[in-house]
Amino acid sequence: MAGKSILIVDDSPEMVRMVAEYLNMHGYLVHTALDGDEALSCLGTRDVEVVVSDIHMPRIDGFTLMEEIRTRYPNVPVILVTGYSVREAERIALERGANAFMAKPFRLRDLKSVIDRVSSEADPYPAGRR
Repeated sequence: MAGKSILIVDDSPEMVRMVAEYLNMHGYLVHTALDGDEALSCLGTRDVEVVVSDIHMPRIDGFTLMEEIRTRYPNVPVILVTGYSVREAERIALERGANAFMAKPFRLRDLKSVIDRVSSEADPYPAGRR
């Protein structure tokens, strides 16, 4: 039986590969996207329990992606990550509703812990389905 279904979104193929390999080794079912457009396509065709997204990406940045996820998939937790302007990005991410924020570089085991925490806190039932 597969573990949690996670979507990793980052415009760095190396970062996506590294995170995906680590999470796969720990039993997660990992989907990947290299930008926000790919991420939204993935979310439209797969059940995803947690999204981990970089903030700074071309076309659709992580903040915009998170807003779309909140509109279309309100019960899917979003973890935003970045290595740029970390304090300001963290403030904005949490104000806009991110479930968690991580600064790059991060330890993969710390990311796994945050994924586990936000997925256990998430409401699995959409409004009105209880």
